[in-house]
Amino acid sequence: MRFRIFVFLLAAAGAAWAAPSFDLARLMQLLAENPSSEATYVEKKYSALLAQPVVSSGKLVYRRPDVVEKNMTAPRQESFRIAGRELTLTRDGKQRRMSLASEPLLAAFAASLRGVLSGDAKQLLEHYRLALSGTESEWTLEMTPIDDEITRYVQRVVVSGRAGHVKQIEVRESNGDRSVLTVS
Repeated sequence: MRFRIFVFLLAAAGAAWAAPSFDLARLMQLLAENPSSEATYVEKKYSALLAQPVVSSGKLVYRRPDVVEKNMTAPRQESFRIAGRELTLTRDGKQRRMSLASEPLLAAFAASLRGVLSGDAKQLLEHYRLALSGTESEWTLEMTPIDDEITRYVQRVVVSGRAGHVKQIEVRESNGDRSVLTVS
């Protein structure tokens, strides 16, 4: 009986030794392997002021090194494009450009998207405390803003996925509202 227990413990220890560890560096490596991505999304925005969430859908695009586009197709046409140090909002055929350097909240949000999609932990750590849980096949990255100015608006951003693919981005606002963007 003791021999069987010893063999079981030895086998378990061997399996644990052989299993690759899953940590932030490994997640960033997996995410960085994607040269670009394009996926459809559904976003639900929950507010204490509304009985039902506001639902929108469209396409989320990432192109290296730093372009993220969120192109909403329903319930209306609208696009957000982050490229370089600028955010461009297009609505009703009109464009509005904003410098990320002059808008710390937008800069932090842009960093959360670009940092995750590109696998750039350094960019994320400039704006957030990071906590990773789960396994390579199902992980959650919780990002808590480090700047008090940002925490006035955003409590945390929670990104979940599988291997090098983002499946959901949840933004919890400090006022209790939240948005959940699900990627398919």
